[in-house]
Amino acid sequence: MDISRNSKRRALDDRFINLPTDVLNCILDHLPVRDAARTSILSRKWRYIWAAHPNLELDPKDIVTVTKNDFVGIGNRILLQHIGPILTFYVDLSDVHMSQYPNIDLWILYLSRNGLREFTVENSSRDLYTLPSYVFLCQELIELELSNCIFKQPCGTIRSFQNLKVLFLIEVAFKPEVSASIFTASKLKTLHIEKCSGMDHLNFDGCSPSLSSLILYKNHGVKLSCFMNCKSITYAKLVFPMEVKSFGPGKRINLASLFKHWPLISNLFLDGYHLKLLAADSITSTLPVKVNYLRDLTVYGICFTNLVQISCILCLLHSSPTVHSLEILMSVLTVSADNNLVLKYLQERSCMGEDINSLRDLKMKYFQGSRAEMLFVKLILACCPALERVTFVDKEVEPSEVSNILKELVVFPRASRKAQIIF
Repeated sequence: MDISRNSKRRALDDRFINLPTDVLNCILDHLPVRDAARTSILSRKWRYIWAAHPNLELDPKDIVTVTKNDFVGIGNRILLQHIGPILTFYVDLSDVHMSQYPNIDLWILYLSRNGLREFTVENSSRDLYTLPSYVFLCQELIELELSNCIFKQPCGTIRSFQNLKVLFLIEVAFKPEVSASIFTASKLKTLHIEKCSGMDHLNFDGCSPSLSSLILYKNHGVKLSCFMNCKSITYAKLVFPMEVKSFGPGKRINLASLFKHWPLISNLFLDGYHLKLLAADSITSTLPVKVNYLRDLTVYGICFTNLVQISCILCLLHSSPTVHSLEILMSVLTVSADNNLVLKYLQERSCMGEDINSLRDLKMKYFQGSRAEMLFVKLILACCPALERVTFVDKEVEPSEVSNILKELVVFPRASRKAQIIF
């Protein structure tokens, strides 16, 4: 009986070990590093599968340690025993003391010699990690994700990351001496820059013409004008610090020129302050260019007392013949009295010009129930024959007012018989 059981176990082991290598690596990818390492004791063959696994993820939460220094020691042993290339490497430094950062530098030196293609440094601690110059030796990098790090210029001549396709930079600080062309990547497709500093002198003019996804979120020194030649952009999220008064040197960027340079844009997220800045404080019913591919429009920090912001939203809807969804995130910083100019504008049917035939979904977040907001909803209901939903999320309305608002909403005329109000 025991012999029979042992034979079945060996047969099962053989079945696993004979799986294709990419399937075995996929299994290890779904295991915490602690459990993945334990597979090496299953059999002699499994020992080498773990040691040659090309994707490594070092996260203190997945490793039982006594002290923070143990994490670095375990990482040293894993790299020392590794066989073959390391294509993907993720490390979380949030619980690593800065006194251990020199050891992390050596990890990067080791990785630079092993064909690294995807590299992620996660760091939520207050101590910023200064990237060593070895990172510039990783010329095969396709994806680079960094948070809470410092970029500084290494000695001698450096090359930019020519093979990068995906770049995420979150709360990264750049030293003034960093080369201006460090991120001139001709293959870049996704660029996410969030809350970074010291980027005034960096040059993104040579950014890939194939760039399709761009996120610029509250950075200091990044100029929108650098991305005007990226005509393949389909997704953009633009939120700038309030102190930004222009988008870069040369000819002023406005809504019309933005869409002229980004003709394929299909998903746009824009904050209200810079929506007004792009509109040059002017009120217009439609743009001189059609935004033919825009399907999803999100505007953030909108104040319904601001006539330019409201007219801009309607202008974008009129200029986008295929727009399907509009999401408005209202500003909750200040609640002020209705602006009579806004009320008058929304009450005039002429502000719509013509129906918006493609809009299907309106979502309003932080709805406060002001007169201007109600008139805006009334206008959308009356002028959008394809409308299916009007949704109010995270309402800033007193419970006692909800029933009164609902009573008013349900009697508004609707161009679409399918339109539902979800409160």
